[in-house]
Amino acid sequence: MAVRAPVQAPPRARRRPSLALRTALGVVVLLAVVLTALTATSLVLSGRAVDAQLEHQVEQAWERSLTFLRGPGGPDGGFPDGAAPGGGTSPDAPSEDGGFDRSPLEAPGQPAGMLALVQVGDTVVEASRLDVDGQAVELSAADVQALASVVGAAEDAGETGGSDGSAVQRVQLDSGSYLVRAAVVDAVSGDGEVSPAVAVAGLPTAEVDGTKAVLAWVQVIGSLTALVVAGVAGWWWIRRSLRPLAEVSRAAARVAEVPMGSGEVSLARYRVRGGLAQPGDEVGEVGHALNRLVDSVDGAFEQRNRSERKLRTFVADASHELRTPLAAVRGYTEMVRMTEPLSQSGRDSVDRVLVQADRMGSLVEDLLLLARLDAAEAAGGTGASGTGASGAGDRPAVDLGEIVVDAVMDATAAGRDHTWTVDVPEGEVTVAGDRQQLAQLVANLLSNARKHTPAGTTVAVRLDAVSGAGPAGAGPARLEVEDDGPGIGVELLPTLFDRFVRGDAARTGTDVVAEGSTGLGLAIVRSVARAHGGDVRVESAPGRTVFAVELPRTLP
Repeated sequence: MAVRAPVQAPPRARRRPSLALRTALGVVVLLAVVLTALTATSLVLSGRAVDAQLEHQVEQAWERSLTFLRGPGGPDGGFPDGAAPGGGTSPDAPSEDGGFDRSPLEAPGQPAGMLALVQVGDTVVEASRLDVDGQAVELSAADVQALASVVGAAEDAGETGGSDGSAVQRVQLDSGSYLVRAAVVDAVSGDGEVSPAVAVAGLPTAEVDGTKAVLAWVQVIGSLTALVVAGVAGWWWIRRSLRPLAEVSRAAARVAEVPMGSGEVSLARYRVRGGLAQPGDEVGEVGHALNRLVDSVDGAFEQRNRSERKLRTFVADASHELRTPLAAVRGYTEMVRMTEPLSQSGRDSVDRVLVQADRMGSLVEDLLLLARLDAAEAAGGTGASGTGASGAGDRPAVDLGEIVVDAVMDATAAGRDHTWTVDVPEGEVTVAGDRQQLAQLVANLLSNARKHTPAGTTVAVRLDAVSGAGPAGAGPARLEVEDDGPGIGVELLPTLFDRFVRGDAARTGTDVVAEGSTGLGLAIVRSVARAHGGDVRVESAPGRTVFAVELPRTLP
């Protein structure tokens, strides 16, 4: 068996994602960026709108509280002298004991949850909030302490700014987050005296914060849902749009799988169908370009096929025409040799002419056989007599074991300086085909072993019936011809079965004339094997060369 260096497997290429997937992912990423920007903008604008609404409600509560604190007769309004229209007494009139009893929470229209704090000087005279039932609940000491900073900021702003120091801000209390407004106001005491005070009014932000959280969740979930739906729908649509491109790709793959090394090749049936080869869009341009390539290659193959047909016709005609003059040359040479008195030198020359005429005749017969086999292969047949393009059932059954034994006997007689062994099964090993062609196949293998190995070489011939599935339930017949000669050059192995390929000894040695090597023997072996539905291969290394032929076997 040939010793071969270990072949390093090429690194496995990383599988790239499909074009549809990459395009869909790109669309999803772009859509995600757009949705993120829209969601962020929407949340900011909606948050500002809700905050502005809350601030407006705080302003309204503040105005009601300010009007109530200033009371009738105050600096900006109320009922003059505490007299209500119609001579009645205002409910906001000063108390008789002169104490401060005005709470902003008592002003009409104040919403639930409102917070109010009134500080006169350093005394907090009011610090409470309305619960859900509209009842006033006192603020805790911690809440009052937290509002002290708001009161101080309002006092400082009133002293430095020349105004009432009104300011709106958020504060965090034990009862929750509030949006409050604080300012220095003129409050009316129970005895009607107007005193500067700091008033704080605010509303809870829990409802607003909840609204903004709901809006945020709605925006995020809606955007994610839209993103998923758009991604799936986009991926489906892109795959559907690229389906014609996949068909063009499959057409190109089918073209690439066509064996183009030899024989009649036609690519017309591999063209892209008309609907996918109309210029106008990307797929149509690719399909049209592929069809042009197929047409160009098909035209080149058709020209090659015509050249090969002409060459086969020429070889067949020339070989056929050479038969008659070669027969005449041999006939006249034999007649001269038998009828004319010749010197020893003349006899040697005549013998040499006969040898060359025989060699030329063998070459002509080999060329004729190859031409017939090539013509049958091009026509879809086998080249074996009696078969044509029909199946194996029309071929006569031939005992390959008998052919092998006869060929080994002939080779033993021709090559007495070699050692020959044969091993064939006791039963018949039958194949369907032409007996003469199969005999020439075996003879050519043995002749090749005899001509290209030195004296003393052992040639072993083995025939086996390989078990396994095959026609009519039979495995193939395997013929091996093995020798322990010097082997075949590595550079010669790839082209060993081509025509007119000869080993170095055949090209340069003296045996060329004596043996008549033409370089067609192994080419005939391969052609005959393939014509009978089989094939031949070779393994060679110094000290061991094996030719193996496998042919479909039939049951006897």
